[in-house]
Amino acid sequence: MSYLRGSANYVWCTTSVLGKGATGAVFQGVSKHDGEPVAVKTFNQLSHMRPQEVQVREFEVLKKVKHENIVKLLAIEEEQDGRGKVIVMELCTGGSLFNILDDPENTYGLAEDEFLLVLEHLSAGMKHLRDNSLVHRDLKPGNIMKFVAEDGRIIYKLTDFGAARELEEDQEFVSLYGTEEYLHPDMYERAVLRKPVGKTFGASVDLWSIGVTLYHVATGNLPFRPYGGRKNKEMMYFITTKKESGVISGIQTTENGPVEWKRELPNNCQISAGLKTLITPLLAGLMEVDPRKRWSFEDFFSAVLNILSRKKVHVFFVNRIQSLRVYMDIAVQKDLNDFQSLVTDQTDISPENQILLFKETSVAKLLDNGRKPSSAIPQTTEDMPLILCHRENNNVSLEWDTKDLPKFPAFPNLVNVENDASLAKHTCGVGYCYKRRVEKICRGVSLINQAVRTINQVIATELATVTKEGSQVQSVTQSLHQQLNLMNQFQKACHSFLSAVPSIDKPLNTKVDNLGQLVDVQQGEFKSMSGHQAELEQPVKQLHNRFVENNVLMAEWEEATSEIKDISRASIKAATHVGKLRESWQHLLRDRATRNLTYNDEQFHILERIKMQEKAKCLSELLNDECQHAIIRLTEVLSDWYKTAQAAFIQTEILAKDTYQFEESLELYLLRMKEVVTTYQTDLSNITSGLKPYTPQKRVLRTRSRERAMNGADLSDRENSISNSGSLETSYHPSSRKSSNRTTSRREYVKTFNKGLKELTSVQEEVWTILKENAELVNQFQTLTLSLLSSDGSQGYESNPSSTRNSLSKNDSDLSGKSNGSM
Repeated sequence: MSYLRGSANYVWCTTSVLGKGATGAVFQGVSKHDGEPVAVKTFNQLSHMRPQEVQVREFEVLKKVKHENIVKLLAIEEEQDGRGKVIVMELCTGGSLFNILDDPENTYGLAEDEFLLVLEHLSAGMKHLRDNSLVHRDLKPGNIMKFVAEDGRIIYKLTDFGAARELEEDQEFVSLYGTEEYLHPDMYERAVLRKPVGKTFGASVDLWSIGVTLYHVATGNLPFRPYGGRKNKEMMYFITTKKESGVISGIQTTENGPVEWKRELPNNCQISAGLKTLITPLLAGLMEVDPRKRWSFEDFFSAVLNILSRKKVHVFFVNRIQSLRVYMDIAVQKDLNDFQSLVTDQTDISPENQILLFKETSVAKLLDNGRKPSSAIPQTTEDMPLILCHRENNNVSLEWDTKDLPKFPAFPNLVNVENDASLAKHTCGVGYCYKRRVEKICRGVSLINQAVRTINQVIATELATVTKEGSQVQSVTQSLHQQLNLMNQFQKACHSFLSAVPSIDKPLNTKVDNLGQLVDVQQGEFKSMSGHQAELEQPVKQLHNRFVENNVLMAEWEEATSEIKDISRASIKAATHVGKLRESWQHLLRDRATRNLTYNDEQFHILERIKMQEKAKCLSELLNDECQHAIIRLTEVLSDWYKTAQAAFIQTEILAKDTYQFEESLELYLLRMKEVVTTYQTDLSNITSGLKPYTPQKRVLRTRSRERAMNGADLSDRENSISNSGSLETSYHPSSRKSSNRTTSRREYVKTFNKGLKELTSVQEEVWTILKENAELVNQFQTLTLSLLSSDGSQGYESNPSSTRNSLSKNDSDLSGKSNGSM
């Protein structure tokens, strides 16, 4: 008997079965022209008994659809022996989704990323069907195929359109198709319970099937499970029709026992808490019995699009040694506070108590203290997440252990190939759970070390920044101190000089005194600021020496963890043990297919059972004695270390804030100082502008008489000219000389006067030079502090930074001009 069958262009072998259904089977075949592997669907006698229009419906549907997530039709041909038409399709080498879920590795559902891929591709395929007014009517994991593209991409595709037909949104049908576990309750009532219910059905029956399929993919189990399974049909109908809105599963664990209703996905599935909050309402809407609350296709497509378009952010919560996945809708969660609210939903930490770090800085700084949108949050991975710490709580605890894991089953003494194969599959499934837990622990250890390095680096970076800013502040305050001392020195020089002139005007003395008071006020305020600066310098220096120069945090961590066992290769060991379990399971599967074992075969069968028990024991010891012990010990060390690190972080944060506030005060002081300098310049100019070197009165009279004579002026005019001379020109009148001794005294006074004036001029020039230099330094400091503080969000510096810079620039030019002025 030949197992080969063929058509005009393809040949296939009936022993290479890919799948079987009620109306036909699918075999693997090849093209006669290029040897390309294909899938060939043949039809049995039952299929040929259907009406002709029903038989050709699948051909018409396949010809109509063309989409990446629907199996591609290659040809429709006649078998060479006249058995009827066959459908030739692309071969999906990954197998059906049902077979994937039936694998022990996926006993508790697919991994999260794979689940999202199924959700995306299933939704896209169904949307294409609805856009073409088609209803599938037999959606289930067995009719979803895994296709591996040439570039390695995984694509899930809908197949088996034997029950599909055209159906508009408002149309209904009465024919019964589908698989009972995935049937809508109304269809189940007629098709399975055989009740003569006069109901019609619409395209929405596919939505129920999608909901059941997605639950199966997420958890590895069907959502509605009566005791006894398929045999308990009445209880199945009861569970699906009597459940309340929002309930997504109902399980009866004992005969005639109560039904356990669940509104959440089980804890043992591989879906994260962040995604569960999005998937649960979707499942509840799809598996809704009440037609008034049941979702439409538009609701389903919109919800899936919302889930898939969200930005996934990985977060490692240090206080609980917990990895989180936050799914952020950028259109809704627009800023950092919105993102922190999502973190709060999973951790119960209020936004103000969240410390979020990434690499060497805080997330707040990366987002410019909330001025950048949430989309600016950096891309994260499971191995490079954001680090989350609690600002107030310094306790660290491990909130998961091995008690929540399933237990390995024990093989009975009696050999039973059927039962042994089932137990072997269960053992293998538990082994994969242990393997994933070992991997989780290893990843947790790695993330703990990464978090320690990140926290230490952030503290060191912040302390280095504060120290640098403190040095800049110190340079500015030293220059201001020098400037104030010179201003005070010049005021005293003016006062001493004017005191030596007996005939100086009283208003001039008053101006000099006012100038001194002005300088005294600024010196008093400056002294207060200098004291505050000194209070900041000491703690910053101490923290910098300890955590930057001596790197105390990392030294303490390395010393404390040096004796903890390295488990970095434990995940490789776990994978090896699970591989051995899988080999034994497959051996027992082959024995089940054989059914009757010879004596030698039975001995090997027993040996494989023993091997499975030994490997299960190895996995338990690896998890409990090595990995769990290591993570518990590391958590204890982290708990002690974190208290020191958190205190250092908070101290650094406070010092940074105090430094920024001091810089803000210094900024305001500089603005006031600018006004003081302007006033000082004006008063100084008024004081010094009229001071001139002394000229003897007689020489003045002769010179002016000569000038008047040349201009025809009389003597009385010359005398009036002298009497009306400027008030700042100090001189003696001839009438004041009473003896020849006065003449000698006057000459000595003139020498002293001119010498003092020269000294005064020299001091003033030095003042102008210092003022100009300091103005340039202050301007540089101004620019630096503005840039630094604006990045920290200090509003006081952002009010009008341009005007501040302009005023300083103007001050600089004023000083430059004054330094070149006449004395």
